[in-house]
Amino acid sequence: MRLMIRLLFTLYILFVLFIIGVVLGCVWGLIDQAHPQFWLKALYEDPAVFWAVSIGGVVIAILSFVLMFSGSRKRKPKTAYVSTTDSGTIAVTLSALEEMTTRFISANEAVRSVKASASVRDSKLIIRANMTVAEDTNIPEALKALQDGLKAHLETLSGIEVGRILLLVEKTARYAVQDTAAVFCAGHQTGLR
Repeated sequence: MRLMIRLLFTLYILFVLFIIGVVLGCVWGLIDQAHPQFWLKALYEDPAVFWAVSIGGVVIAILSFVLMFSGSRKRKPKTAYVSTTDSGTIAVTLSALEEMTTRFISANEAVRSVKASASVRDSKLIIRANMTVAEDTNIPEALKALQDGLKAHLETLSGIEVGRILLLVEKTARYAVQDTAAVFCAGHQTGLR
């Protein structure tokens, strides 16, 4: 459906640009005054032109309302299928899996910050996480341990098979987040005295 809306929106924009071009051409004198008068005369006197313009106007009005309200529909959260029971289906949203991933990775003392995303391909969970780690971290060793632990964690808690875990270290941080917060709080306490 999204492709159809995009196509309609493109056609709508092209039509509006054409109308604006014709109006500007008339105003700037690029289109002779006889042409608009001819078009208006044909609109009032020729029934075929009258009906074509009437139907076109109604279609454009309907299209305007469709495009205006097309983005206002509430989208279902994307989910990963877990299982089907006698009572129904069990699924977990991708945002819940992203949150589980973020919390698990953040609990590692070498990790300073993390941003995770989750997707499903071929009924398997794919996790991508960008992170900042402490400066003196052995990155291959730490990330291998994170991958193994995260895979077991997600499969145990969610019941979804993990296909791949892609971890990317974007930066290394010199100081721990907790140390910076402690220095900040201590600075405020001494400033208040």
